[in-house]
Amino acid sequence: MVKKIFIWVGIIQFLIFLFCFIFYHRIDLLGYINVSFVFGAALLLYALAGYVIKGRFFDIVFYSFQHFFSRMSDSERRPLSELVPQRYALPFITGAVTILLMLGSLYFYHLSA
Repeated sequence: MVKKIFIWVGIIQFLIFLFCFIFYHRIDLLGYINVSFVFGAALLLYALAGYVIKGRFFDIVFYSFQHFFSRMSDSERRPLSELVPQRYALPFITGAVTILLMLGSLYFYHLSA
């Protein structure tokens, strides 16, 4: 698991530098802070949305929509929490590490300004 985390953090950091170069045409600290915030927030939002859905929060609403809009029998209906993949720890940790690196860069940027 630790190896996967390091691989994903490395991939995300590479993508951050690539998008920083694409959008800002140079790699500087402010561009890194902006792009890493977007990547980290998107990963955290994805992971937390998966956590909320996996927590059976929307199962009743989803079941009601299935009952009202489809012609499924009761044995064919499955709750939403069973349809969503259960892997949300890796994006959460990667997003948290990205946000922490962004906050460290922001502190360094604040000291240098």
